[in-house]
Amino acid sequence: MADPRLERQVERVDGLMGRAASEFRSEVIVREEGRVESMGDGVLAISGLPGAAAEEVLAVGARGSALVLGLTGSTIEAIALHEGERMAVGASVRSTGRRATLGVGDPLLGRVVDPLGRPLDGLPLGGTLKPAPLERPAPALHERTAVHTPLYTGVLAIDAMFPIGRGQRELILGEEGTGKTSLALDAMLRQLTTDVVCVYVAIGRRRSETWQVVELLRSRAGRFVVVSAPEDTTAGLRYLAPYAGTAVAEHFMYRGENALVVYDDLTAHANAWRELSLLLRRPPGREAFPGDVFYLHSRLLERAAQLSSDRGGGSLTALPIAVLEGGRLTAYIPTNLISITDGQLVTSRALFSAGHKPAIDAGLSVSRVGAKAQPQAMRELAGRLRLDYAAFLELEAFSRLGTRLEPAAERRIEIGRRVRRLLGARRLSPLCLFDEVVRLVLAAEHDLLLAIPEHDVVRVSGDVAVGVRAAHPGLVERIEREAALGERERGVLTQQIAEVVGTRFALAPPIEVEITVDAEPGT
Repeated sequence: MADPRLERQVERVDGLMGRAASEFRSEVIVREEGRVESMGDGVLAISGLPGAAAEEVLAVGARGSALVLGLTGSTIEAIALHEGERMAVGASVRSTGRRATLGVGDPLLGRVVDPLGRPLDGLPLGGTLKPAPLERPAPALHERTAVHTPLYTGVLAIDAMFPIGRGQRELILGEEGTGKTSLALDAMLRQLTTDVVCVYVAIGRRRSETWQVVELLRSRAGRFVVVSAPEDTTAGLRYLAPYAGTAVAEHFMYRGENALVVYDDLTAHANAWRELSLLLRRPPGREAFPGDVFYLHSRLLERAAQLSSDRGGGSLTALPIAVLEGGRLTAYIPTNLISITDGQLVTSRALFSAGHKPAIDAGLSVSRVGAKAQPQAMRELAGRLRLDYAAFLELEAFSRLGTRLEPAAERRIEIGRRVRRLLGARRLSPLCLFDEVVRLVLAAEHDLLLAIPEHDVVRVSGDVAVGVRAAHPGLVERIEREAALGERERGVLTQQIAEVVGTRFALAPPIEVEITVDAEPGT
């Protein structure tokens, strides 16, 4: 007699097997696999992989990776990103189906990573990171809006004469050793007290220089990310570095925040691309650069934008740096970048050698967008400052010929020299908005300015700022908050300047300035 329990178990097994058989679907997994045919200087020629696409990441050997840069009739041209084990001629190559990405998000703040998102500061990356493509289309025209908010750099010569707005692309040009990186660092330090996230991209820089920047930013406790591709790394990583830095900054922009990215420098980036192109046997063009180097930088810098309110209202401001070889402003890479960006700050070797820092050439520098975002306090005081300063520099150069000048011309030269002192800046010591306004008010009061010895004008402006902070703290807060300067506020500053000058210098007679003071407490 059969056991009923055994029969029920057999029936259950039969049912499970029948259901599994009915649900079974055969599937053939096809995986393309290629082979490294040749390899040298970080460039690979790969056979096979008919489905590979441009800009795709390939897995090479055990843990190596490469990026597809070109497709020919019989081979794939790729650049090595990470040389893992057994990455040599004959190694197997597999398609991954993905483009180059890196993880972005808040865990990157305060960290140093390479263009693929791998930490370089010896610490693991914690938290959750969101993968983002290194390259993506720039925001469309309908997603943008006009630049309308100032981005202060803390350098009076820039904020007054060549203002920068959030979402702008302002190029910094100059010969080696003329303070280009210092200008960008001042701008970054000025943002550390604001809501702007700073991304510093070091391309082809010495490791020691990059770590000096990292330690400086960490000492100020701000929100920043450093993407580093040192000079001893592969040309492929140096090529990807600015795109990686932009992807990090875009994460915050599309989240409705504001970001500033500094590319230091795009000349090294262009050199890395020239190196790769020549290794790939592509025809060289002007100055041996490939013809697509313009497109290389334009698709990068077009990603900087001020987004509309419908897209969150975030912004990405770009400060690319480029090197002038022998001071040639008409070289290939500088002219390309000038045509792409919204203005340029040109540093002068002669001014730098003479001790005038920042050594910004007022005649060659320009900001085509930022003046529309310049606050009222700056716009009212610095309306003609750039033209007057450039005219002074020409007049001063003419006076060196020994020509006898009229009294009016000598007065303009004396005023210009004092204004130049006020426009000067200490390295890595950006000014707040109120301190800049005090200097501009002093520069506009010519009679008071001439009563001060040239070497004392900066000290006097500092004393005036201290005095106003002590006597009128509410006024200082209002200027910082509203970035506006009314008649009353200007009268208070002028009166304070007159008091300091009249007390300290016998050459200055007492000057009475009529002002009205509201009964507002603290002002």
